[in-house]
Amino acid sequence: MARAKSTARAEARRRYRAAEDDGSSMDGTEDVPSTPGAGRTAAHVGTGSAAPGRIGMRAAFTQAMRPLNVREDLAALPWIATHSKALWLPLLITVGSTIAAIAVGGTNVITTFLFAYFVQTPAIGGVFIAGFLAPRASWLLGVIVGLVAAACYTFIGLSGVIPVSPTVGSTDVVVSSFILSPILGGFFAAGAAWYRRFLALSNPNHGRRRQAQAAKQTAKRGDGRTRGSQKAGARR
Repeated sequence: MARAKSTARAEARRRYRAAEDDGSSMDGTEDVPSTPGAGRTAAHVGTGSAAPGRIGMRAAFTQAMRPLNVREDLAALPWIATHSKALWLPLLITVGSTIAAIAVGGTNVITTFLFAYFVQTPAIGGVFIAGFLAPRASWLLGVIVGLVAAACYTFIGLSGVIPVSPTVGSTDVVVSSFILSPILGGFFAAGAAWYRRFLALSNPNHGRRRQAQAAKQTAKRGDGRTRGSQKAGARR
């Protein structure tokens, strides 16, 4: 008698699962896994809002802007300097370009290019790299890189390794370098950081990556049920 009841229950469960499979195939949705937690996760991902595609140019333009927060940016500077290459990489290129220009005298194409873009005011190459790689405080990194470039340019100009314009005196070189280079460096670096965010927001795969990351986090967290309740549901 007990065996007959067990067989009847097994047959009923088989017909119920078959009916569920037929229903899911008819409405066009994906099959839900048998595990209750996985099923709820899959249903949450499947019935969620569709991944947003590329947003409009105007929306990407405005969303890429970030407010200036001087206190938090200054507090984050040590972490940025030690955990990212946004600061030390452009500084290394600037110092290396200065050494190369002094060693060669700016007589070949490579050293002339490095001197023009990473040392000479405004040193747009170094500050652009700093702003593009900065996780935050891009303007501050641009100011720092601009100050280092100004010091290098002043040293080269005063030493006479690479002659500056004949109409510009030594005092003019020092003043213009240490005023213009950090100011323009901050603006160029902030513009580079904005441009990086603008490209990320206007990328068609931006929304898909965000949805994939959200799905992974949801799968790691689970549905909040205990293991005992999952086992009980599986036995049912």
